[in-house]
Amino acid sequence: MSSLNRFLGRHSELDVIAAAAEAVLTSSTPRFLLIEGPPGVGKTSLLNEAVSRLPGWSRANVYLDPSDRHVPGYAAAHLLRKPQRYHAPADAEGLGALVQEQADGITEPVVLVIEDMQWVDALSSDVIFRTVRETEDIPMLTLVTARPTTRPEMQRLTRFTETAGEALRIVIEPFTRAEVRELLEEHTGLPISANVAARVRDATGGFPAFLDYVVDRLTSDEEAITSDALQGALRELEQGEGPAEAQRLLIKQVFEETPEDVQQMLALLALARYPLSIHEIGKLLGTGSVDVEALRGSSLVQEAMKSGRFSMKHRVSARCLVADLSREVRVDLQMRLAGVEGGLASVRHRAEATLLDPAVEEPSAMVEVLADAARTASRSGDTAQTLELTRLAFEVERSSHTLECLTFAAMRAGTKVDAEATVTWAQSHEVHPVLRRGLLAREALVRGDLEGTLGFLAGGVDIDAATPKALLCYADTVLQASRTPGLRGSYWHLLNVAERTVRALLTLEEQIGADDPAVRTRIATPEQLLAETRGLRVSLQLWQALEGIESVPPQAFSARVQQLLDELRMVPGTESAQATLLVARGAVLRTAGHPAEAYRDLIAAIENWPGRNRRALAHAQVHMTYLLFEAGLWSEAQLLSESAASEVLDINEDNVAPLAYNAVHLVPSARGHRESQSWSFGLRAHVTRASDASVSRAGRGYVDAWAAAAAQNHEKVVDSILAMQVELSIWSRAVTSAVLLGRSLLHSGRAQALPALITKVGADEHSSVVHRDYVLRHLRGLSALGSGKFASTHEHLSAAMSAITAVPSLKTGHVPGDGGSLMIYRGLLALDLGHCVIDGVDTLQDKADETAELVLWAASMFQGCGSEGLFHEADETFRTLRKVTAGQSAPERPRLIDLPEGLSSKARFALTALTTREREIALMVGQGLSNKEVAEELVISVRTVEYHVANALGKLGLDSRHALRRMLQIEDEGDLRRA
Repeated sequence: MSSLNRFLGRHSELDVIAAAAEAVLTSSTPRFLLIEGPPGVGKTSLLNEAVSRLPGWSRANVYLDPSDRHVPGYAAAHLLRKPQRYHAPADAEGLGALVQEQADGITEPVVLVIEDMQWVDALSSDVIFRTVRETEDIPMLTLVTARPTTRPEMQRLTRFTETAGEALRIVIEPFTRAEVRELLEEHTGLPISANVAARVRDATGGFPAFLDYVVDRLTSDEEAITSDALQGALRELEQGEGPAEAQRLLIKQVFEETPEDVQQMLALLALARYPLSIHEIGKLLGTGSVDVEALRGSSLVQEAMKSGRFSMKHRVSARCLVADLSREVRVDLQMRLAGVEGGLASVRHRAEATLLDPAVEEPSAMVEVLADAARTASRSGDTAQTLELTRLAFEVERSSHTLECLTFAAMRAGTKVDAEATVTWAQSHEVHPVLRRGLLAREALVRGDLEGTLGFLAGGVDIDAATPKALLCYADTVLQASRTPGLRGSYWHLLNVAERTVRALLTLEEQIGADDPAVRTRIATPEQLLAETRGLRVSLQLWQALEGIESVPPQAFSARVQQLLDELRMVPGTESAQATLLVARGAVLRTAGHPAEAYRDLIAAIENWPGRNRRALAHAQVHMTYLLFEAGLWSEAQLLSESAASEVLDINEDNVAPLAYNAVHLVPSARGHRESQSWSFGLRAHVTRASDASVSRAGRGYVDAWAAAAAQNHEKVVDSILAMQVELSIWSRAVTSAVLLGRSLLHSGRAQALPALITKVGADEHSSVVHRDYVLRHLRGLSALGSGKFASTHEHLSAAMSAITAVPSLKTGHVPGDGGSLMIYRGLLALDLGHCVIDGVDTLQDKADETAELVLWAASMFQGCGSEGLFHEADETFRTLRKVTAGQSAPERPRLIDLPEGLSSKARFALTALTTREREIALMVGQGLSNKEVAEELVISVRTVEYHVANALGKLGLDSRHALRRMLQIEDEGDLRRA
């Protein structure tokens, strides 16, 4: 959809207008609505959307512009039909009578639209006010849009909306951060974090056209929904593209309507970095007095209640206003502000003035001032301010030195420099070869040109001779390239680059430790420089260790990571790198079958440094999702996966997207709710090069496998697991996935393939002994079941049950013996034991009761996870067990699912959402009892019964007692309660 046509949000306002229209239809009483808001806030869009939802209504329109305020009677005359309009009286009485006569003749529903009422002339204002106040008993809805104004022509209409019952005033403001987040999720199909929503809100001001531009850029067919796409859209808005021109014209209109002295004040406030007091404004303008009331009357400014200081109400308005100021005015005002606003704000004003007019200050001197300011900001840890100051220095004087400082500041801030502004310049000017190659390689990496990236990094440059900043920027590019998943097959080439870079970084660390003057830099303290150097060096060494993970036992890898962690912990400021190491080790330990150790690493990364390294945090949350999933903690897993997916647009790394987006679908898919999932499974992030990476395909295969397992689609499970296992990904190495594959091979009639699978798992030295032992026993049992050897099957599966029962829990709150971190697999194992006893009942009758208990436990566990499909399988298995063992005397056992006999598994699953009392009352209602009869039976009030019935119907998604009775119809066959 074109950004010109899309309507965003405003649902509550639409409801208000719809209610007014309904009142007009039902009572033939006219209604008057004034829609008020600042320029560009979407008043016209709201009005047009509301009218489009009024089929059968006639529409009359009056559009006003600034010149109309000087034409007496223009707006009122245009309320008349054309023949009358041209001969309309010029006096208020005559014109008013004619308009009133026409209004009184209305018999069919009419919506009267008057746009930009702030430009109404005095005569028309009198006529319109009198008409809307005195008109009665006609089906007319009047919708008026206006900007905030102090004009008396509008004030009485505003008062009318505050006092008259048939009039309303709707004040609309730019979207809040919460609304921006909701709209982004609605129109992109992505989960959006509060942090991403805040960035978009700050850049767009919450104005609909600007937000729509971002949505349009993110959802265009040619672009992937990535952090780069978002950053590009926000940068374009900052540069005045998209709707900025239209908004600029609107702000220009408001600006030019104000007196000249107010225009000067508005210009100052638009350029100021802090709110200004009246005294400061007067001092800056060199005037003894300031018209405070006139300033307050402007719709563009706001006054702080406590301090009384003034500022521009919306940053977007400030940008638009500044764009229309002449160069001379901007330079003059920037220099004036530099004398009032101190510190870094003063430096930035001077720099921006110098950019506009180099004669203001000598550029080289200005660069020195900016360098000092950047050093101050950097040494206080303000990386964002440092980046902005170094960017200004590069713009003031483009040189190898300022470019080096800019790229170093960008690296420390964890963002990318503007490739268009730096790479092109670096190619045509004298820049250190190491820095140039690092920039060119980063630019190629952003384009997806992996071979080009390798070519620039592997070029013949002497990195040992590079300056510290150039070396660190180059090393950061090497690290980013190392993380790119699509480089497999070329790693040997990059490994040489990485090894060479690590050696250079070690040398730099030694020089920093020896306080070598040759490596000192103004922009960072020696401590900060050491932290950056060691963080990069250790991160590269981690990547080198990960590349050799296939041939290194997990314990050896864990010890290597611990050694690197110890090195980092000796240097303050390396928390981000520490988080990266913990997440990497947690990921390897998870897939290697060491869940408790993985949990400790991942939870440390999540809880200790949540804001230091968003990329590492997202990876940690993804891996924790899989840990919690297998442990049966599905609700917790879903919360973490949504948190990771919502941060994707704030992470400058494409390979995070497919990991997070796959993880966010795992729990809904296993619950059988993929179709009702809020987030689209075919996300655009999957159609780019990131989707072709092994890590993406493997993660998706895992999700597909669990969705198919819950639906008992065994052919799909086999296809998904096999597709996952061929990928070069840590997801492929988790040995537990062999259980899903083995079960589906058996149930799809391919049990003959199980011996080969058993051999493959047995040869896997990567997995932990505990996990591998359980999986082998489970697979051997499935193989025996496929051969009809029921006694052997039961022996193997029982041994597997003993092994898995002893697996420790992730959390202390878990019940010991329930399978711990492999609880879900214990449930699957219980189902397979049930199938074994059912098929071999002639020889395994004495095992039926014990097996039924296990199946009951599995059913209860799957209920707790919310998996209807797996619960249904457990239900069917239990019912079949009861049938084949009918006639056997069974001791009384606790009723784990306290529901009546004969209910369908679907009904039993639905009832688990209710409280005990709600379930009890729902069952009685299902038997046909009235509320009064239920109240007498339970000795409670009828009102209490009504309350519980309403809650139960709401939770079950039912609209009547009849629907509840129909859902609770009893089946003839046995059910779980007979245990």
